[in-house]
Amino acid sequence: MNKLAQIALFAGALTFASCNNQTTGDGQPHAHDDTEHEGHDHTAGEQLDAALDSMEQAGDEIGAKAETLGEDTKSTFQEAKEGVKAGIKNAKEEVKEEVKEASKAAAQDVKNAAKKVGEEVNEAAKDMKNDLKKKD
Repeated sequence: MNKLAQIALFAGALTFASCNNQTTGDGQPHAHDDTEHEGHDHTAGEQLDAALDSMEQAGDEIGAKAETLGEDTKSTFQEAKEGVKAGIKNAKEEVKEEVKEASKAAAQDVKNAAKKVGEEVNEAAKDMKNDLKKKD
């Protein structure tokens, strides 16, 4: 939207500049106080045609510039898109690796806790056995 506004502003500026042109076709400046000059007339149709030609030329120039900018923007966008995809893929791989490591660590913690509980149960069983032997 911003580019479209800039293009419209540029086209308007070119139209304004072409309408305020103070030279004839032969490069000689002249006043526009009256409609007839030596060698040519300025009718409303001619002025309109000149303005339309100027606008068409400006539009073509703007279109060419916009197309060039569009190609540059398209390639930049494509590079950014590929970069984002690569970043997401790397992030997924990193998360997957971290989850794998966390799972291994959690499994080891559970194994160690179970071993400790088993040792305590065995110790308690030995203590009970010894207490029972003492009572007999």
